[in-house]
Amino acid sequence: MVETPFIKLFCTPNAKYFFDVNKNEIIPISETSFQYLNSIFSTNLPEPCMPEELVKLKGHGYLATESAVKKVRHVYSDKLEILLDRKINKITLQLTQNCNFRCKYCVYTEKPNSKQRAHSPKCMNWETAKEAIDFFWLHSIDSQQVNIGLYGGEPLLEFPLIKKIIEYSEQQFFGKKLTFSITTNATLLSEEMIFYFRDHDVSLMISLDGPKDINDKNRVFVNGEGTYETVIKHIELVKKVAPEYYKKLMISMVVDPGNDFDCINNAFVTGAKLDTLTIQPSGIDHTFDGQKTTISDDYSWKYEYQHFLAILSYFRRFPENLVSPIAMSPFASSIIENERVGQGAPLLSVDAPSGPCIPGKLRLFIDVNGKFYPCERVSEKSIVMNLGSIKDGFNFHKAYQIMNVGQLTESDCIQCWCFRYCIQCAKTADLESSELSAKARLSRCGEVRTMVYSKLYQYLLLNELPVYYGNQIRTEEEGKES
Repeated sequence: MVETPFIKLFCTPNAKYFFDVNKNEIIPISETSFQYLNSIFSTNLPEPCMPEELVKLKGHGYLATESAVKKVRHVYSDKLEILLDRKINKITLQLTQNCNFRCKYCVYTEKPNSKQRAHSPKCMNWETAKEAIDFFWLHSIDSQQVNIGLYGGEPLLEFPLIKKIIEYSEQQFFGKKLTFSITTNATLLSEEMIFYFRDHDVSLMISLDGPKDINDKNRVFVNGEGTYETVIKHIELVKKVAPEYYKKLMISMVVDPGNDFDCINNAFVTGAKLDTLTIQPSGIDHTFDGQKTTISDDYSWKYEYQHFLAILSYFRRFPENLVSPIAMSPFASSIIENERVGQGAPLLSVDAPSGPCIPGKLRLFIDVNGKFYPCERVSEKSIVMNLGSIKDGFNFHKAYQIMNVGQLTESDCIQCWCFRYCIQCAKTADLESSELSAKARLSRCGEVRTMVYSKLYQYLLLNELPVYYGNQIRTEEEGKES
């Protein structure tokens, strides 16, 4: 009986490959070798003799039948305490739980939601903010660059507190590279705020979901009225009074794929009002409300077409400025990720699946009461996600659990072909109890494997294009040079 190798097969229109999981390498192979390996994974019996190509690869350590991983444990487990003691990079302060919007997809809904808190009038007082900054200063000794994020609710409701935080932080972190960032709906922006943020080099991320009819379906004021006109009015105010600062604005757009793609895209391309700003799109997050994402046919095929144009622009066969930023932004990110494919270490005997961060180090979230969470995306009602507080410091046991969430599903993770490319963090295993859930984590594995497969497939295609379609992608200038 032929043993099953620990690999994943890939077949593109141009070539055949296998991904050797242990070695973290993608190997091109012949059609004969591919068919032989494919037969092992199917009901067909493989040929009695292994192709010579595979025999040689096996002799060099490829095509092992067992995972190299024997125990799941994060590589930084032993360094967790010192990293949180001396090397925190960013904190996000929840200035308020109040907001003048009531976005219909917001996790802080007014409706009963056992998985997340609702909007409330609670605000962070100056004493808590000052203690948070002091805590950050003491625990970022080895960090050369630090960032303080100001978050809500709607943080501009607390502008006096923002000024005190910025000015005190500038004193405390003198000598370090210190930056500030604010996520806001922009409806409260005044000239005073604009000039203040400009003078203190504060990065503004403004939330807007597209043109008026799309944006106003979900992003509404407390009274139910649409917000588009007010947001645009304040963005244009920035452009009028501080044109250079305006160029640094970024737009955070929650994309509802149930809408027509062209309608969403209109405000950022053909609308011309925001076409010079950086757009950061993201899908609606249904982690806390339990709803399913609906994708319309119009959205699907139009997005794929824009993705195709993004690929053409990458090879300079189409103007990048004519590609939808909704498609261009994630494609640009995927190009950066492509450069990392195969660059990571082979699997080690003691290793951990990718996905979990070092909780608290990268973007420690501090709520209005001074409680610690790994980031602003987890549930504030979760017991297991509460990493401690300003008063008590870090709960290292919980931080260790979150970082080593792969231990919950150790046997499954060890046998998974996308071990090195997993994107699941502990949030997917959080059921708001005192322990993380292995069942909840495993329920997302199929989705993750599909995403990783698509990522590696795109990597192969992009690397093949210059080889198999060189004449088609060569620019006129390159042609003249050759």
